[in-house]
Amino acid sequence: MRLKIYIAIALLLPFLKGYSQAKGPEAYFSYASYNTPSGSSYFETYFTISGNTVKYIKNDSSQYQSKIQISIKFSQKDSVKLSDVYNLLSQPAIDISKKPDFSAVQRYWLPKGEYDIQVKIEDKNNPTSKAVSVKGKVEIGYSADSLAISDAELIMSYSPSQHPKAYTKSGYDMVPYVYSFYPQSLKELNFYIEIYNTIKTFSDSKFVIKYFLESAETHNPITEYSSLSVYKADTVIPILGTFNIEKLPTGKYNLVVAVVDKSNKTITERGYGFYRYNPISVTASKNLDKIDIKGTFAAYISTKNDSLREDVKCLYPIANTEDRSFIDDINLHADTNLLRRFFYNFWAMHFPSDPQQGWIDYLKQVKFVNKLFSTLTKKGYMADRGRVYLQYGAPSQRDQSKINPATYPYEIWEYYQMKDGQVDKKFIFYEPSLATNDFILLHSTAIGEVQDRQWQLKLYTQTIGPYNVDQNNVEDPSGENTLDEFSNPR
Repeated sequence: MRLKIYIAIALLLPFLKGYSQAKGPEAYFSYASYNTPSGSSYFETYFTISGNTVKYIKNDSSQYQSKIQISIKFSQKDSVKLSDVYNLLSQPAIDISKKPDFSAVQRYWLPKGEYDIQVKIEDKNNPTSKAVSVKGKVEIGYSADSLAISDAELIMSYSPSQHPKAYTKSGYDMVPYVYSFYPQSLKELNFYIEIYNTIKTFSDSKFVIKYFLESAETHNPITEYSSLSVYKADTVIPILGTFNIEKLPTGKYNLVVAVVDKSNKTITERGYGFYRYNPISVTASKNLDKIDIKGTFAAYISTKNDSLREDVKCLYPIANTEDRSFIDDINLHADTNLLRRFFYNFWAMHFPSDPQQGWIDYLKQVKFVNKLFSTLTKKGYMADRGRVYLQYGAPSQRDQSKINPATYPYEIWEYYQMKDGQVDKKFIFYEPSLATNDFILLHSTAIGEVQDRQWQLKLYTQTIGPYNVDQNNVEDPSGENTLDEFSNPR
């Protein structure tokens, strides 16, 4: 079970992280609950620790190693039912210029029920590091009498087990994938689920188990991502499934598993959400001249008052490099049919299940940023704040309209997790004109964005200066600390 998008449980953050000057280790956490054929239930936890956020010291073999202590506690009505503390060691290394992530899997046997769970993570090699602690509620186990579909364990890789281990399932050793985010570099989505008590529903008759991907926005199945098989009823049926998602474009999706009877009626189903980041080139993917838009929504977009051109231009924040080049040259494209084909193909590639709905949902966001961030000379989607909002979504935290007599007006945005998988990234915008609402992106910690080591100096340009090229920060005469505010938004 993932911790952000999944619909069944609202629990912890999608990652565990300390937010202070003495930050703690960064850990990603997911979990899944299963039953055994005899009806016992267990709960598996999957942790991945970011190697760059922990301290390595030399071990007894003079190699560098990290040591993380993980504490976990399950309670019901203030009564502790099970607790565990263990140390997770990274692989020993001679060179720590690169610090790979490292993972752990643990299994806990608990009776069926709802539990309060508390997790704490500490870097034992770094006494000044902040301990990270989170808590929430989880459901463990499934009914022994009715049809049920388990949580899903997303898997990075799997192989037939040569020597079964404590966490081997159905004859396979599995490396868990703890994120609900699939970047462009990943070409497969692998998962493991179990279906319980089909024998009590179907007796001796056969039935179908199907799994497929659907748009999270429209819930329309995506035809090319579907699989079904006929099964004979049993107490537990394990499913190890995979999809090649190399051509699955950016968007929010659900992996859906359904049990269907012989009359094609769905008896039960369960969905598991994930986000795919995979910008696919629109103009390179197909020859625009061959795209037929007859009868599509794009064929009826008005050209009055340059409405069609405006619709194409507002795609810029979410377009890839090649598509942005097309949009930049929009004034050279006099053929409105070409613009319509480009526009339709853009949405057909980004939301193949329902291109029109994809556009409708995005247009609502465009109107929202236009209302908030427009200036006298530019639409909101063209302003830096509007572009960032549309490209990455709403910030997790927005510290806005800062008033400091020593600086230009500014605001700070923080993203706990971005659509492209980056975590704890910040943006600072400032308004040097003082009067236009055009806040310019001054600096960001996100990959691919403006990064200026002298951003703090530029923020104070109107009151403090001159400064030299080697200077990176200043002391605020009003007593505020913009560097601290940026590093630790309140």
